Amino acid sequence: MKLVSYKLLSTIVLVSGAVIISSFIEKQHPKKDEKKIIYITGTRFFYPLIEKWGEEFRKDHPDVEIVVKFGLQNSDISMTGTPVDKENPEKGTYSVVSKFAIVPIINERNPAWSELQKKGLSGADFQRIYFRGDQQQNSFALNSGVTVPVRVYARGACASATFSRHFGKQINDLANLDTKIADDKVLLQNVLNDSLGLAYNNLGFVYDLQTRRQKQGIRVVPVDLNGNGKIDKDESFYDNLDQLIQKLETSHIDLPPVGKMIFVYKEDKPEVKDFVNWVQTKGQQYNHALGFLNTIQQSTAQVK
Repeated sequence: MKLVSYKLLSTIVLVSGAVIISSFIEKQHPKKDEKKIIYITGTRFFYPLIEKWGEEFRKDHPDVEIVVKFGLQNSDISMTGTPVDKENPEKGTYSVVSKFAIVPIINERNPAWSELQKKGLSGADFQRIYFRGDQQQNSFALNSGVTVPVRVYARGACASATFSRHFGKQINDLANLDTKIADDKVLLQNVLNDSLGLAYNNLGFVYDLQTRRQKQGIRVVPVDLNGNGKIDKDESFYDNLDQLIQKLETSHIDLPPVGKMIFVYKEDKPEVKDFVNWVQTKGQQYNHALGFLNTIQQSTAQVK
């Protein structure tokens, strides 16, 4: 009986020892195919930049996979372009990882374009054209005497929240607000389809990212910054995307509106914190190519 117990005890000890050794080896040498996954969701017009960041991040961290999908529940990172009035610690840490500009756009066939490109839009013009109210502008009166109807397209989303807040307004104050417009690409297409159309949109959709010029059929309406009723030479910087980004990053101008791209995340997964830190340093060098601005810390130089 004692002999059997001794053998049983020896077997238990050997098995326990094998498990401990196996566990130690696995920790020291994890399986090559073991992947860590970071789930990201939120504002859709950020996706091209997030996907680029993920692609480059994996070159330094091949064991981490970045999954970006709209409507994910319990994601590791939630991204938003809506202005944050008050941070909620229960949701996690809030970090600004990029910035985006929202420019006024018009169909290039609009009869008012010829004059608008010369005189631009003032701050008061933005208020009258894009928002409802007693002073809402419903048409452009051209020098020729022709009256051109104003047909604004607007949607409720992060970019719209930033655009509205810039003028002290709310999304519901936008003229012709249409909740059926699915995203900013559709918003752009509405203007392309309507010769009288006007809207606003982010740089990555308005400009061709290869040629760095405004997309065919769309024109950015310049802003009359000094309010003298015309676009001066130092106010004309919209033809080239890189020129516009440089102006927005290096000059203290109030228009066009600029918003913040914010990550909200929990720090319980080391790879999430590593990704956010990487984005705020190395990742900034990829922002301009996709029409986004760098954060303040990275505004004057790219990280190599």
